[in-house]
Amino acid sequence: MLAGVLTQVLQNTAGTDWTIGLTIGIGMYLLTYYAALFTWYRGIPREQQGKVYSTGIGGYAMAFLFTWMLFFTLQTAGYSI
Repeated sequence: MLAGVLTQVLQNTAGTDWTIGLTIGIGMYLLTYYAALFTWYRGIPREQQGKVYSTGIGGYAMAFLFTWMLFFTLQTAGYSI
């Protein structure tokens, strides 16, 4: 959710295009994935790590896109973010 908000704020202030938004989303995901890999995933058996990864990427992608679209829509409608 933080990545979606950060993307929209950056687009408001700097006037960047959608590619910066995708870069922020992918970068934030990779940052949190590797942080979790070296902390929380150590206690999970190797066979279950793939399931955790595939479940996490779907949830992250949907939350990021939803937040980004929500704030973009509110900004387009004239609301100040």
